Amino acid sequence: MTPTPRHKPALADSIDRQPEAVVIDKQTITVRRPPTCAQVIEQVIPQPAPRPGRTLPAGIEPMLGIDDLAELLSCSRRLVERMRSAGKVPKPDIKIGRMPRWKAATIRAWIERGGRP
Repeated sequence: MTPTPRHKPALADSIDRQPEAVVIDKQTITVRRPPTCAQVIEQVIPQPAPRPGRTLPAGIEPMLGIDDLAELLSCSRRLVERMRSAGKVPKPDIKIGRMPRWKAATIRAWIERGGRP
C-alpha cells in the first residue's frame, strides 16, 4: 500500500494575477501569466508597519531567516539548511549567534540569477 502524495499549496496560487486577453484566429482567449519574482517576494515579505508618530526610511526591509526563505521557496526548512551547507544559497548578510539573516535584495538577486550563489 503506497501512501497518497501530499501536495503543498503553491505560493503562486495565493497571489492575485491579472488575466491577459489574447486573440487567436478571431477568438479571444484569457491567459494567466505567472507572477514575477518581485510579486512573490512582496506577497511573502510584507512591509513592516511604521510605529505611530515615527516613519521608517523607504529602503528598510526586514531581514529573512531560514523559515522565511523556506516559505519563499515553497520548501521545507531542512531543505534550505541542506542547500545552505552545500553552498547553493548565498552567504548570509549577517549572522546573529547561530541565526543567519539575509537581506531581501540579496535573495531577490539570487532568484533572478537562477538560483546560483
